[in-house]
Amino acid sequence: MNAVADKVTLEQFRAKYAECKPYYELQDGEPVQKALPTKRHALLQGILYTLLRELGFQSMTELTLAISETWEPTPDVCGQLGPDDGQPYPTKPVPVVIEVLSPEDRFTRVIQKCRRYARWGTPDILVFDPVGREAWHWDIATDDLVRVKQGYAFKSKLVELNLDDVFERLDAENS
Repeated sequence: MNAVADKVTLEQFRAKYAECKPYYELQDGEPVQKALPTKRHALLQGILYTLLRELGFQSMTELTLAISETWEPTPDVCGQLGPDDGQPYPTKPVPVVIEVLSPEDRFTRVIQKCRRYARWGTPDILVFDPVGREAWHWDIATDDLVRVKQGYAFKSKLVELNLDDVFERLDAENS
């Protein structure tokens, strides 16, 4: 991800970067370009989108979260429960955010994003590595990412995501 030097307001950010690809995120008033997704990244993003839907979430990819004036992230996948509020961007924390790592991603920046999601009150924060075939979830007690071993039990809904299923689907799509 490349940071652009000058701080901008939310309005300036949206006017200049809203239609740019790869996407930009507003982080503490700075536009930061998201890493270019690889084929494997894109496939995993689609699989996670589908699995969230199968688990009963309303899932979306690349949805901008408009909860803060200075930080406007665009997680790779997110999941909502209940009716849509009709706004173009969620203005309240969503139950699930998932970040899929790209080769250029800095893990320290990913941890910073997870910490911010947690401060907002997002109960289920997941990070997936499509190359290393690993996943982590945010643990509020340790204020850190914890490796998912076999499955992840969501806090926002009584369902579980099976890690083997995720990567078996990725293998099937990638062959």
